Amino acid sequence: MNFTGLATVARGEAYRPELTTVRGSIPNLYADPVAWLVADAVRDALTACPGDVAAARDDVGTILVSAHCTRHTMRAVAGSAAGGRVSPLRFAGASPGTAGSLACIVHGFRGPALTLSTGARDGLPTARVLARSWLRSGAAAYVIVSVHGVDAQGGHRVRSVVLAAEPESPVSR
Repeated sequence: MNFTGLATVARGEAYRPELTTVRGSIPNLYADPVAWLVADAVRDALTACPGDVAAARDDVGTILVSAHCTRHTMRAVAGSAAGGRVSPLRFAGASPGTAGSLACIVHGFRGPALTLSTGARDGLPTARVLARSWLRSGAAAYVIVSVHGVDAQGGHRVRSVVLAAEPESPVSR
């Protein structure tokens, strides 16, 4: 992930060879397994961050790029509909936005959040523009961009990067 014009503060990653229902760290909250994987990758990135990122949680924005988002949960909803009853908790968990916003709930972020339901090739250019805009406008002090993909063996990987505005060089002033 290349973010020209932005400072990379930290990187993190999480991998699961297959998706299965996850009992998360928040009781009674259902979210798609991809959402928990994103939260894990963000946690991994945060472990490498300086303390000022943790202190700025109100001003941390998040962007997820994923063409798969909540397919696991959508399949479960479709499968249970045949039985005549679908848990209302599954509907919230099936929203593509949940895949990106769970990291905000788990880590206490209150900045802007967006899920781009597309692959990295199409979504990363938009994520770069949004991150740069949020940082330059002051909408966020840091932006965490996470990219979810599936490998040839069906394993799911999320890579996260914590970004900050690039400091101005004395020459550009």
